[in-house]
Amino acid sequence: MEKILIVGPASQILGVKIAKELGIEAINTEVKKFPDGENYLRINIEDETIIAGKEVIIIQSTGPSSNNNQNARLMELFMMINSVKRMGASKIIVVVPYLAYARQDKIFRPGETQFGHVIIHIINSLGIDEFYTVDVHAPVILEKCSCKAINIDSMKLLADNIKTLGAEDIVVVSPDKGGIERSKAFAKYFGESVPVDVFEKSRDVKTGEIKMSGKLSLKGKDVVIADDIIATGGTMATAIKLARESGAKRIYAVATHALLLDQAKYRILKAGADKIIGTDSIDNEVSTVSLAKIIVDYLK
Repeated sequence: MEKILIVGPASQILGVKIAKELGIEAINTEVKKFPDGENYLRINIEDETIIAGKEVIIIQSTGPSSNNNQNARLMELFMMINSVKRMGASKIIVVVPYLAYARQDKIFRPGETQFGHVIIHIINSLGIDEFYTVDVHAPVILEKCSCKAINIDSMKLLADNIKTLGAEDIVVVSPDKGGIERSKAFAKYFGESVPVDVFEKSRDVKTGEIKMSGKLSLKGKDVVIADDIIATGGTMATAIKLARESGAKRIYAVATHALLLDQAKYRILKAGADKIIGTDSIDNEVSTVSLAKIIVDYLK
């Protein structure tokens, strides 16, 4: 069956790379906002029959737009799915490298919403055939998918990239206990005996204020502090500062999804990081690790 790839506005670089890896045509989109704030999107084609009967792959990350609007990215995703569905695509495969709202999967305070689950319900309602995401924050929400759903692991790609930078005598540090299992899995890509350490962290559920403590044995070590998401960089910067105080030689701040909001780059580098490394699930200047090949491996 002939395949076509629709490149969403949030994943232009990654989308074109994936199309080239697959050897298929890539089509972009036209987007704008109406004066009342409504989103507008059209697939950039003049003949709708080129979609009918085809297997259509849609790629659209849902990280913040240039004005920090994740909701617009989600609306664009829903519009792309609706458009190719209406035009008679025979199969719809959706790739969302970064899935927004996945952190809102639990209730911490009375009256909150588990909106991550709602996003999946909306995607289900649009009638897609396959759904792929990368290092989703709460894999449990994918259990709500009514179609085939895959959570792609990017840890090996990130570890391989760090190795090329000459890192040695590595310690992987988890910024909190919640990430320790991920850090242990990550450390294995550097070698079976690579140690994993963890700082003690607490967060005020009302204010979001972070408190972190601990002094680890990191003297002369290359330290990799890894997380799935770096948003404002508060947790990462605090962990970096403590790692530097604990004698780390070099510090790499690593995340699959480096959103880097509200001066996060400044915060992380000022705390003492030597390098920030992210994947191209988010299109920015630290997106040095491409997910294209691993996504294509799954699509094939």
